[in-house]
Amino acid sequence: MALLVVPLAAEHVGALTLDELDRLASCERVMFEDPTHPLIGRLRAMGVDAAAFDDEPDATRSGWALVADPRSARVIDLARSGAEVTSGAATPPDSLTAARGAHDLRAAAAALSNAVLIMSRLRSDDGCPWDREQTHESLKVHLLEEAYEVIDAIDAGKTGADLEEELGDLLLQVLFHARLADQDDRFDIASVADGLVAKLVRRHPHVFGETAVDGSGEVVANWERIKREEKASPERGERGPWADTPSSLPALLAAYKMQKRAAGLGFVADEEAARSALAGALAQEDEASMGRALFWLVALCRAMGVDPEGALRRELSEWQRSFETSPGGGGG
Repeated sequence: MALLVVPLAAEHVGALTLDELDRLASCERVMFEDPTHPLIGRLRAMGVDAAAFDDEPDATRSGWALVADPRSARVIDLARSGAEVTSGAATPPDSLTAARGAHDLRAAAAALSNAVLIMSRLRSDDGCPWDREQTHESLKVHLLEEAYEVIDAIDAGKTGADLEEELGDLLLQVLFHARLADQDDRFDIASVADGLVAKLVRRHPHVFGETAVDGSGEVVANWERIKREEKASPERGERGPWADTPSSLPALLAAYKMQKRAAGLGFVADEEAARSALAGALAQEDEASMGRALFWLVALCRAMGVDPEGALRRELSEWQRSFETSPGGGGG
């Protein structure tokens, strides 16, 4: 047993779950970082010894609890020392994960719940006629547009309110598709989130397991290995290495993604090899050789640690500004 830590800001006291309240009520003593926290009076009325702490909490103190500010560094320190950290209705893989996300968990849960409620209403009989008419097919163009608008905001350096709004529009598309599926009893937003959580935990054994890694390179290698094992599971049937490369992906992005996948299967293209192959392709002047040149240019970008899509987008922006300044020129 260990100290129970409940990250709960005074303004979020209404988000305390019944299970958390029951556990606090069963404690021998409940300490508070904030001596004016409204939960103190409620617990005292239930006969619990509740008050501000007068000594640094001991993470191994069984039968005691601490109600702390979600943003307090003490929450993370106690989790690292073995304390049990609650997270409302969520079920994180461990207490450190709960502590790391405590700062916005309850507010985020409320906001996302409202978004799910709104989406459900819009698709209901007394909702919006336009929303009720939509299908996965009709929404494809909006999903693509919203993703590109997020990228545009990032490329333009608008990473404040503009990016916030664009991410909200992208989230709407996820909620929309999940609601359509829910109405057909295929899956719902909860199963989408649960699947994502399981995947993130499974593919980060160096964080949630005992796997040791030496740098991000090993992280990527493990990620690809685990992904291949998932794709090769019996229930998925036979799947080739490119099975999850969307056919609608732009060719430049497809080349980058496929080369990245191939690298995990033994494809080697260092700078020297990529430059040589690129020069050989450019020495010819037909469509096939130009395709090879583009392929090896992507390989050269990867070898240099350059994102080819981002590099080309930045060059297009520069060219556009140059062209508008000096029409007919537009040179780089």
